[in-house]
Amino acid sequence: MEEHLRGRVYTVDQVRRAEQPLLDAQTEPDQLMRSAASAVAEAAGVMLRRDVPAPAQDRVLLAVGAGGNGGDALYAGAVLAGQGWPVEAVLLGRGGRVHEPALSAYREAGGVVVELDEVRRTPPRWRLVVDGVLGIGGGGGLGGGAAVLFAAVSAWSVPVLSVDVPSGIGADSGATPPMTDIVDSPEPRNRGAGRPGTTALMRDRVPAHVIADVTVTFGGLRRAHAVNAYCGQVVLADPGLGGDASQTIGARLAELTGLTDLAGLAGTGGTVVRTRRAVAPAGEYDFSGTSLAGVPMSRPSRVRAPGPYDDKYSGGVLGVCAGSATYPGAGVLTTTAAVRATSAMVRYVGEAAGDVVRACPEVVWAPSVEECGRVQAWVVGPGRGTDDGAAAELGTLLRRPEPLVVDADAVTLLAERRDLRDLLVARGAPGGAAAATVLTPHAGEFRRLAAAVGDVPDPDDDRIGAAVTLARALGCVVLLKGRHTVVTDGATVDCTDAGTSWAATPGSGDVLAGMVGALLAEGAARHGEGFTARRPTDDAVALHAVAASIAARTPEGEAPTSASRIAEAVPRARASAGPAHTRRAY
Repeated sequence: MEEHLRGRVYTVDQVRRAEQPLLDAQTEPDQLMRSAASAVAEAAGVMLRRDVPAPAQDRVLLAVGAGGNGGDALYAGAVLAGQGWPVEAVLLGRGGRVHEPALSAYREAGGVVVELDEVRRTPPRWRLVVDGVLGIGGGGGLGGGAAVLFAAVSAWSVPVLSVDVPSGIGADSGATPPMTDIVDSPEPRNRGAGRPGTTALMRDRVPAHVIADVTVTFGGLRRAHAVNAYCGQVVLADPGLGGDASQTIGARLAELTGLTDLAGLAGTGGTVVRTRRAVAPAGEYDFSGTSLAGVPMSRPSRVRAPGPYDDKYSGGVLGVCAGSATYPGAGVLTTTAAVRATSAMVRYVGEAAGDVVRACPEVVWAPSVEECGRVQAWVVGPGRGTDDGAAAELGTLLRRPEPLVVDADAVTLLAERRDLRDLLVARGAPGGAAAATVLTPHAGEFRRLAAAVGDVPDPDDDRIGAAVTLARALGCVVLLKGRHTVVTDGATVDCTDAGTSWAATPGSGDVLAGMVGALLAEGAARHGEGFTARRPTDDAVALHAVAASIAARTPEGEAPTSASRIAEAVPRARASAGPAHTRRAY
């Protein structure tokens, strides 16, 4: 499958509509399911070959639900048993329901069925657990017995391979269910892990979802894969019928949605959703040489080296309104990141001028927005405060024609003041400033603003839907920060898995705001009226993740880092996007 298609994200309904013609065209029972199961077995084989725990952990455990995912797991188990692996299956379908043809094939291959109580009362003997409990339509989370089983598996550090989506996680939303009480587990929970008669648990509530190390999915990615870290490392298979490239789930999805190029879905009236990874974490499973494909890595736009007639203005001048007497560090971090991201001028407005200029002597200070001189984009909000002066400054910037990044305290001001929200909406409306605006909230800031706007989903319930709804309501680009960052203008959604969480440190968001601002100024200088904010914003997200990864590296390995070190790593992150190219001189 081509890389640009591997990054597409689909809804459950789209996947089901793509599968149905293939199910109708099967020439033998469970032909499509067996094709999917072979991919599950292939993924399991990679995991089994790498992880070598204690010698006693030599078996594969299948957690089998009643539906198609359970059938996938059983058929995969039959393949693994045929390869010589000892395989055990615990049947977790309600009322004992199971996909009978798959169970028969599994038993014929030498697989055995064990009881849940036996599994939970035994010291860990599994090298791998395959999660086939719930499918993409499964809702409500895991039942008590399955939840306790997977909590114990997690406590025992046994790797988990999930089929399609980790059981209990919403495929379309990425939402996780609430914790569940342990109500049907007779084992004591106050003894040492691994002893007979215990579950290795020392608590009364456990997650009602699976935490996967690897998830193997079929045909195309689901929205959960783009926003939920519990999916682990996601790999994509393309099951089909008889080796015909046109008779696969992926081919049917492409045909269904008209995906012949990156803009293909835009004409369908739906939201285009794509995902990628910024950094490949150390210790990932190596699926090269298999039929399985990973989520594409990010490819930010290359650095444009200054041309022979460029100067300090032509690369995009950024104005920064960040920091205060109370929080001078926010001004330093935002401005430093901007300086490191661009070769053009950075101007600063604010009370932290002394600290900012000491940190970056090349920054030009101005006493106010009105006196700042030539600027092609602005950042406002980090450490700025929420008093009347900060509100007046935000109002001034919202009335100006340059692209604007609204972060931190400025997002809070939008939530608190209807007049500022009206200015934001008017800014993007016909006859308004028609300038790009990017909001960069974390989850708490997002919720405050969403409550003021109304009728916006909570990001924990639907991360993509929440960001799209807010972007459409306010007529701007929304960057919802997190390990899986969502950037959307309301029509197209780009999700970026940072790959690591080293950016989860104080001040990291200020660094990101400065980077977004710098790339917006650069884009505005290069493209003028044809400039759109979503792509440079998305580039900044990926580059920020790379900078955080670089900042965490030491000769001895990865170690905790800080926002100031992330800011200093920005040039290396920009260089990692590929060789610089220079504008030709005529």
